[in-house]
Amino acid sequence: MARLLPIQRETELPDSGPRVVDLEGEDADAVFSALSSDTARDIYRTLQEEPHTPSEIADAADTSIQNVRYHLDNLEGAGLIEVVDTWYSSRGNEMSVYAPASDALVLAADEEEASRLRTALSRL
Repeated sequence: MARLLPIQRETELPDSGPRVVDLEGEDADAVFSALSSDTARDIYRTLQEEPHTPSEIADAADTSIQNVRYHLDNLEGAGLIEVVDTWYSSRGNEMSVYAPASDALVLAADEEEASRLRTALSRL
């Protein structure tokens, strides 16, 4: 019998370009806090390669699903990742698929430099 729900499909990612964060900006604390642990950075790196579900991330990072969900919440709260799709398990359960919210993360020393970087990157 054919499956009624797709288990996994190709996820199209929006072309969001790089995100420039200046060290003096209000979102810098959230970004640094979200990336403060090795596990969070591993998760972010894993998602840079391709979108994944929390269970796939847990397998890749060799950690618990609860730990992954904690870091996903922090990364999403900092605007570093986002839910880009919904897949279904073999049981029909919905699974969120996460990917980076931007193509790259660029750090700048201050708002002036951040503005120059945004302008330069937009030209590329």
